[in-house]
Amino acid sequence: MKKWIARSAAIMAALMVSGTAAAAAPSQESLDDVVADFMDEYGLNSENFALSYYNTVTGEAYGYNDTHMMVAASTFKLPLNLYYYDLERSGELDPDAYIAGAGTTLSDAHYQSLVWSNNEVSIGLLYNLGDFRTYKERMRRYFTMEDEEIDYIYYVDNYYCTRMMIDALTYLYDNQEDFSEMIGYMLEAQPGEYFKAGVPEEYDVAHKYGWYEGAVNDVGIIYTPEPFLLAVYTQDVGAQVVADAAALCTDYNLAHTQPPEPVEEIVDEPEGTVHLEIEEVPSPGPEEIQEEAQQPEDIQEETLPLPEDISHPDESRGETSKPQRTTLDWWIPAAVLGVLVLLCLVLLLGIKRRRRHGKYEAARRK
Repeated sequence: MKKWIARSAAIMAALMVSGTAAAAAPSQESLDDVVADFMDEYGLNSENFALSYYNTVTGEAYGYNDTHMMVAASTFKLPLNLYYYDLERSGELDPDAYIAGAGTTLSDAHYQSLVWSNNEVSIGLLYNLGDFRTYKERMRRYFTMEDEEIDYIYYVDNYYCTRMMIDALTYLYDNQEDFSEMIGYMLEAQPGEYFKAGVPEEYDVAHKYGWYEGAVNDVGIIYTPEPFLLAVYTQDVGAQVVADAAALCTDYNLAHTQPPEPVEEIVDEPEGTVHLEIEEVPSPGPEEIQEEAQQPEDIQEETLPLPEDISHPDESRGETSKPQRTTLDWWIPAAVLGVLVLLCLVLLLGIKRRRRHGKYEAARRK
């Protein structure tokens, strides 16, 4: 068992590294290799063990000893109840119809058979169809096996094989909308035992278990992110093998689950919304901005045309235009000069006046 536990731990380690089971990198080991090691650890063989696996998403299928007929115990109630639910769907039987052999209504018989695995009620449903051979013939509608593949013991005793159970589970899963009550009863049945003892509680298990004279079996749907169907038949090896086989297949399934495809979010928009197609222009980087700033003036001027009355410099001589003086520039020195001349005249007139006044005063004193 130590070797098998190590393999199972290795598979789960791959899941823990990725953070979630859905994103885990698939293990390189095939289910065939994993089951082979599991059987080696438990001492299992083709006489005491059979297993069938089917991934409902990827279609991966695996079977070991899957056509070998073994004691079915109460797993025979899976195809039996399927058949009666089909009779109800076709209108041949009413759910409230009283089944004499079962001693109750058909609706209650389903509950008793699937949830509590009531043998008396289930056998009553079986013989309500006719003799044992008739019942077994009618069950074949759910199986894909050909006549030559089916051992004679199937028709004379409570023997089935795991491939038959996987076929019945496939029919149930593919038409689950029509069998919601049946699946609900299987989800309710026997919590914490058989497959439910090995599968983590976060994943639902809809199963039909069976235990009879050393035969310990379980068949069902395990609702991992990629739901898978599983059927395990054993003989004289104990219930722990069934639980551990379910745990092993669950670990394998999770390790090979593909990440979900990204879903584009759809946003509801008001009616009449118009979408404009605008070409996105990337923003210039620092180098582009610096290059644009260093462009010559004559390139920049092309985007800003000058008025017609302003002439351009003679481009043939490579000269640039010089600022021109306005007509007001000449009067500034002339005005200064005029002021100076006026001041000189005023001074001269003052001097002459003082001289005349001096002569007049000198003549009056004499």
